[in-house]
Amino acid sequence: MKRLIFILSATLGLTTMQAQEISLDSCQSWARQNHPLLKQSGVIDEISSLKQKSIESGNLPQIDLTGRATYQSDVTKLMTSNPNFNLRDLSKDQYKLYIDIKQKLYDGGISKSRKTMEEVDRKISQQQKEADLYKIRETVNLLFFQSLTLQENKNILKLKKQMLDERIAVVASAVKNGMELLNDLDNLKSEQLLTDQQLTEIEAGQQTSADLLSIITGKSISATSKYSMPVVADDNKKITRPELKLFSLQKEKLDSNKKLLDDSRKPYAFAFGQVGYGRPGLNMLNDGFDDWYMVGLGVSWNIWDGRKSKHDRAIIQKQKGLIDIQQENFERSINLSATQERNNVGKMTRLIESDRQIVALKEQIAKRSASALDNGTLTSADYIRDLNASLQSKISLEIHKIQKIQALINLNTILGN
Repeated sequence: MKRLIFILSATLGLTTMQAQEISLDSCQSWARQNHPLLKQSGVIDEISSLKQKSIESGNLPQIDLTGRATYQSDVTKLMTSNPNFNLRDLSKDQYKLYIDIKQKLYDGGISKSRKTMEEVDRKISQQQKEADLYKIRETVNLLFFQSLTLQENKNILKLKKQMLDERIAVVASAVKNGMELLNDLDNLKSEQLLTDQQLTEIEAGQQTSADLLSIITGKSISATSKYSMPVVADDNKKITRPELKLFSLQKEKLDSNKKLLDDSRKPYAFAFGQVGYGRPGLNMLNDGFDDWYMVGLGVSWNIWDGRKSKHDRAIIQKQKGLIDIQQENFERSINLSATQERNNVGKMTRLIESDRQIVALKEQIAKRSASALDNGTLTSADYIRDLNASLQSKISLEIHKIQKIQALINLNTILGN
């Protein structure tokens, strides 16, 4: 019993999901969540974290172990003839095993600058991912409005089929009563079959669009799914595309690079030590094995680099100029596309106004033709012509409505809203 209840509940839940209308926002959200690029976010952060730890490890003591065994052709000798001062010659084979320890005390801010640059690199990688993800919106828009157009066309064709059924019933009744209307009846049935073919083509297109949307969104979307007309936000003329932030971050990275370049010219202070064992030790006059240690402080300062840093700064400035040019070209391209879509919106608005007038007139003509056909004063061919003209005007109106909404959506997508 429990299993039966579970199956019924699951079936009802599935039916409810299929009955819900699919919105453009949902498709966009699903497509983003399903995109492989989204998986990069965690990996990018993990890589950045490891790089930050690698930079921090540079502040820890650096320890190296070195071993050497050498044989040399000559050694240092003390030239003296004093019989009371007798020294053994040093051995030509020498051995050393020692540990070098170096601790950074001050690096002029290089570590901090490197960490800042790494953080900017992380933001750039994440923003590049966002820019790439944003491009999928155009594909989703195209498939969604294609599905929406097919849905509206199918509804109109169903209405045509219903109207043909009504006319066929009337004409069939007249034929049954002995009136000579066989040709008219056959024409109506032929048009009904043609309408069925058109519905078959539309359903095939719906299946293709649903399959493509399913792949992009990762959701199970069927050919019979219903699509809701999007609610369009106001036209915001300001460009807020993710690419603009990417340009800004790229320039920020160049500024960080310049800061690192400046820090590299500052003094570098460190402490060092060495502990070892070998022959000879620090006492070069003792030829035996001995241990030793040595500690000290050191300072390094590159006071002149042959104008290398000056040239590097000039390169950074030129690179920032290139980014400015790329951003200007990008914004120019966006404004051109936005202008085209705004013109499309204006065109569709004017077409919709005239479409409504045409629909009203064609509906009156079709109604009069239907009445004339029923009364036997009009042929079925003339009625079909008037009916098709009326339905075509409705299709044009619905298509232009959808195209206007699509143009507004495209405009907002282009601008980044």
